[in-house]
Amino acid sequence: MGLQKIDFVETRGNIVRDCPGTKNHICCGYKTIDLIEGCVLSCSYCILKEYINAPNIKINRDMPYILSQINETIEAEKTHILRFGTGELSDSLALDRRYGLNRPLIEFFGETKKALLELKSKWASIDHLVPYLNPYTVISFSLAPQRIIDYEEKRTSPLYKRLKAAKKAQDSGCFVGLHFDPVIIYEGFEKDYEYLIGDIGRILDLKKVLWVSLGLLRFPPRLFDRFLEEGRKNLLYGEFIRGEDGKYRYIKKERLKIYRMLYGLLKRQEEDLFIYLCMEREDIWRGITGLTLEDNEALTGLFDNRIKNLYGGNI
Repeated sequence: MGLQKIDFVETRGNIVRDCPGTKNHICCGYKTIDLIEGCVLSCSYCILKEYINAPNIKINRDMPYILSQINETIEAEKTHILRFGTGELSDSLALDRRYGLNRPLIEFFGETKKALLELKSKWASIDHLVPYLNPYTVISFSLAPQRIIDYEEKRTSPLYKRLKAAKKAQDSGCFVGLHFDPVIIYEGFEKDYEYLIGDIGRILDLKKVLWVSLGLLRFPPRLFDRFLEEGRKNLLYGEFIRGEDGKYRYIKKERLKIYRMLYGLLKRQEEDLFIYLCMEREDIWRGITGLTLEDNEALTGLFDNRIKNLYGGNI
């Protein structure tokens, strides 16, 4: 994996933030930790290409300050079980073996036992973290058929390695998360996702999957122009409409069709899977799950119940 230049910084201000979400779409109340800015992986659809213009990767090395901000955020929350992640502005694991960034976070959440840390990645390297893993760290992988990984997710780990690492995390006492985001329409994608979800059912203990997210491909106009220039046929195969957030999305009819297919395939593997939609409107939620979610608070409550059910009184 080729590395860009790394700049170590000591950024002050808000390191812990609310997930930015999307206006008029249901958001899950996630907290982001800006530990790393920029990514060494090379996914063609990555929205960071529009938001981060600096050529170098920035790593915040002031861990005591970061941990103090996390602790303040946890102590200020009186209603919900907070979920934190470092994967908003980078990949959580891609640089970890080289720089040892996550161990202090893992140990902090394991000692605090009041909130969860999610490490979300397309890079299947966790052996160095296994001795430190605890139930308060959720190891999560973004999953896609190997065809998409080959063509659109350059420098990332192949699918089988991601699933193998997720199984290792489960065997180490962790819950795992699975993220199908972005789901991309291309010729034959239905069968590929059917096989992928079948592999998940064979390899992983689905009772130890804490949550599953579904999100369809969406991107700002400037990325649309880039896809055209680069001839990204997989990314331009579907029919798009520009949404109220300014991003291009598949048309509603297609989104409903695909969500129903994936939701059904996953529920047939394990009826109790907790599946949520990423950045979708209330009407899409209702059409797929039958749930009426009036606002973000309603979805955050569902997460609270899921965590309490699986952790009992241990959080």
